[in-house]
Amino acid sequence: MPLFLDLDDIRVVHACWHEEHLATLAPFLDNNAVAHHASWAELCRDGTDAFASAEVILKGMEIPLPTGVEFTDKDGHTRKRTRTHWWLTDVDLTYRDLAMVPSDIIEQIPHDPVPAHLQPGYDGEKPLFIGHYWMSGRPNLINQHIACVDWSIAASDNPKAKLCAYQWDGEHELSADNMIWVDR
Repeated sequence: MPLFLDLDDIRVVHACWHEEHLATLAPFLDNNAVAHHASWAELCRDGTDAFASAEVILKGMEIPLPTGVEFTDKDGHTRKRTRTHWWLTDVDLTYRDLAMVPSDIIEQIPHDPVPAHLQPGYDGEKPLFIGHYWMSGRPNLINQHIACVDWSIAASDNPKAKLCAYQWDGEHELSADNMIWVDR
């Protein structure tokens, strides 16, 4: 199975489109799928560049928080990194702008500027379809170039979950009108 698709008119990735990490993965892939058994060893070895890149593509981008900043997650683990809204492209983003944390944690995240190299954004060259983030509420776009189609249908404890899709008609800029879903 491919780790991502970069087709003529659209892109698809599980969690995060990040050009540098995709380039790091390229030597291990054939048609965007893991090329051979030897590649698996490198992709699964924590501490390697290949492992770090696979983590970003498949689980989303995390960035280190400023020195001395940490929070305790719902499972009681101390976190010194936060998952990010990596698709944001505004200038002068802060850690709080990018942090994907529960509302009771967000006040602990500072409004310090995030270094530019930790803000990949998305170029919008093609529409991008992602999953992974277990969105909630009424399905909508992340922005005019990115649609998340993961609205937590697999969450057994979420009676408001939705099975969601995007009906793509070839448009370069996506439309919320093309989000379709059924309730659980």
